[in-house]
Amino acid sequence: MESSFNAFVYGSSSLPQSVTSLPAYTQTPFRARRELTEHVAELSSDISNKHAKPWATLRVYSKAPVGSMPMFVEGEKITGSVTLDTGMSQSRHVSCVKVIARGELSTGLSKANQLTFLESSTTLWSKDIHSERHDQMHWSFSIHLPREVVVSSTTMTKSGSSTVDSVQACALPPTFMERNIRACIRYNLIVHIARSKFREDSNLQMAWTYVPASKPDPPLELRQLAYQENSPLLGPQADPNGWYTLPSAQIYGTLFKNRVVEVTLKLSLAQPLSYTRGSVIPLSLTLSSTDSQALDLLSSRQALTVRLRRKIISNRAQNLAEYNASWTPGVFSTEPVIDIADAVWWQHPDSEDTTPSAGITMASDAATIQSKTRLYRELEGEILLSRHLKPTFHISHFRVEYSVVVLPFNTTGFVPSTSSQRFHNGPILEQRVEIMTRFPQGPRPISHSPPEYQNQNISSNVRSSLTSARSSLPPSRGY
Repeated sequence: MESSFNAFVYGSSSLPQSVTSLPAYTQTPFRARRELTEHVAELSSDISNKHAKPWATLRVYSKAPVGSMPMFVEGEKITGSVTLDTGMSQSRHVSCVKVIARGELSTGLSKANQLTFLESSTTLWSKDIHSERHDQMHWSFSIHLPREVVVSSTTMTKSGSSTVDSVQACALPPTFMERNIRACIRYNLIVHIARSKFREDSNLQMAWTYVPASKPDPPLELRQLAYQENSPLLGPQADPNGWYTLPSAQIYGTLFKNRVVEVTLKLSLAQPLSYTRGSVIPLSLTLSSTDSQALDLLSSRQALTVRLRRKIISNRAQNLAEYNASWTPGVFSTEPVIDIADAVWWQHPDSEDTTPSAGITMASDAATIQSKTRLYRELEGEILLSRHLKPTFHISHFRVEYSVVVLPFNTTGFVPSTSSQRFHNGPILEQRVEIMTRFPQGPRPISHSPPEYQNQNISSNVRSSLTSARSSLPPSRGY
């Protein structure tokens, strides 16, 4: 029986519904609410003795696993409590107790490289307002996290004065702390315990993780239907609106040291160009040439190198002499790029050479025929995305970007004509993409790569730190 997917694409006299709507898909089964985890931080009179009785206790509740930092997703509140044991000497002479949610960006050690973009405080107790004191002072709190923050670009002088150059609203960025990257974004919850004059204040703090809830637009109807039917995706020719095709790239080189060949490469990415981590980036690649041997060589899995690349762009003042330079576009420095994952490729089932005789071996005869006939190879592919990827974001003078890059062919027997490709200096093609944290409305993306490719797409330099994306399709929460 013809599937509704084939009927939708190729036409049928018995279409079950109009082409402007999709059949209902099965909703994800209801999951019971996860129990909240209690995270505890304490201050004691003797920090060297872990069994010492605490005089200040901070409790925070989140959906993070036991033993990890508290984690809050966009739209959630930070809830918890603070308790002071007023029978202990450290709790005496307290004049005010505040809880502060703080977010900071750091791109260097100097003050010019520090930016506090979130500062939300709640006063729990003040002697100016509350006159009563008990043996146990206990307060609950709830802090709302904004979806956006307003940050300014400033110019600082050696004297310490500053002027505001521009103001922009940015989505609250995710926690970002990675080894070998000097820049970081960190969040802390601070209990500030102020005392009367001439007495030292105390701070009790707890680090926490923030995850934005970014969501791409849903794919167009034909791709949604393919996901629902678990059917192969239609390529750019059959579904031109569902793909974004980059301008073609022409590659010239010497094949087996005896002839110059030209190959045209065309890469297409499924639209929209935003993808949820833990899912896939569908790809389509077309190679064309008048030389069938060049096509055989360059369309192999070993020759093609298409990757997801991450780029971190930031700006920092190197020294006091740079204080007079504002953080403006055009003066950004880039951390070393990281290739996150490799695309996997397989032959399109309908991809065939157009040569009339594939068995010709004489070079002179082959050249005569191939000069009149252009041959094509169409490959299907995808990049599997780890669910641990940081999403695309920017805040002030710091941003994390992703792109899909086509790197020079990596195969013996073919030497590119241009030195940049010969020495792998930069990609042949590059297309910016966005990585999001949540799935759009509709059926979840499906991986179509053959089973033997399941664990081969993660680049070796990040393989140890990234979990296989295929095992997480779909993740339980999408972030």
